[in-house]
Amino acid sequence: MRRLTVSLLAVLVFASSAWALETKDLRYERPLRAQGQKPITFEPDRRMYGHAQVGFADLRIIDGTGEQVPWRTLPQPRAARPVDVRVLNAGRQGNASVALLDLGPRRKVLDRLELDIPDTGFVGRVRVSGTDDRRTFTHLSTSVVYDIEGAEGRARSTVVTFPPSDFRYLQLKARGVSRIDGARVSGDSPRSMALEVESTPRVERAGRATLIVVDLEYPKVPVDEIRVSARTPQYNRPATVAGSNDGKTWVLLASSRVYRLWYSSVSGSTRTPGTSIRIDGRHRYLRLRIENGDDTPLEGIEVATLAFPRPLVAEGGHPRPLRLFYGDPFARRPVYDFARLPVPKSTTYAPGALGSEQRNELFEPQPDTRSFAARHSSVVTVALVIAALAVMTAGGLALRRRA
Repeated sequence: MRRLTVSLLAVLVFASSAWALETKDLRYERPLRAQGQKPITFEPDRRMYGHAQVGFADLRIIDGTGEQVPWRTLPQPRAARPVDVRVLNAGRQGNASVALLDLGPRRKVLDRLELDIPDTGFVGRVRVSGTDDRRTFTHLSTSVVYDIEGAEGRARSTVVTFPPSDFRYLQLKARGVSRIDGARVSGDSPRSMALEVESTPRVERAGRATLIVVDLEYPKVPVDEIRVSARTPQYNRPATVAGSNDGKTWVLLASSRVYRLWYSSVSGSTRTPGTSIRIDGRHRYLRLRIENGDDTPLEGIEVATLAFPRPLVAEGGHPRPLRLFYGDPFARRPVYDFARLPVPKSTTYAPGALGSEQRNELFEPQPDTRSFAARHSSVVTVALVIAALAVMTAGGLALRRRA
């Protein structure tokens, strides 16, 4: 009986020590503050994205007793799926293609259209107006649609965006396209409320193009949208967006156009506010290239970077203070029941605030167990090149002697 008791105590001690995490392998730490005992939501910042693994596999949260606090990503509401809508009165009015969309009697807030345009090789403008009685129309937006072939390949966009609207009917008037065959609508969702990400843009000239390089200061920072505006009164130019984490190797993220157009409204003539380009970036640097053609460069270019919220949630009910640790490139992702169990719809959360990031005083760099070739790849490459040159030289001398 005594041996069984001792064995059980040993198992409990081992389990407790395994659950009470050692943080010497995690380079950074910061406090997490919140009121009450509810699950805590918090938003990672640029430093956390830059210093942790992608997906936060190395993130550990420690409570006031030294035990781990389970965490997971906060489930996001699903965006409304695109739905085909009924197209009425499609045809031509002068040099414009027109169509009337009937969204049905049930009111629903919408913010974008995807048009079915059969053409290729076009750049057009689409004016969107809304109405409930088909007599009085309210202008919502004017957007550019295009299908172009460029140096980076073909770029196509037939998406038209507008302020959230619940009109039953949407009237389309498009110039530069032959006809509108159909349309799909999608609704706004809480996730689509993008927030601005702090960044520093730098404008450069590259021949007949303008380069705007945006520095987010830390690598792997997510960006979902770039908004571009300029003081030039009216313009419509092709553009590309590329991303890089080292400023040397670039990956193409989007081919688009930047534009600012005049349109007429009830209050008089006015201009579209600018361009929004959707991307999927996880980089420190973003490079926007605007092709100016034979026009003068745009004046007063402003670029804003935005990202959807990506909150994390920590399990509630743990003693304070709570501390976050991260910064181990070799750590495996933790496995918690908290992350796998369903979330009751009635769950409420306490908003948390991250404190300033600091170096973990207990951090000990892990020994590099890679092979010499992996640790000194440049040296090995140079040695292989020298060896290849030596072999080629010896071969050449041998052939010369035979001759």
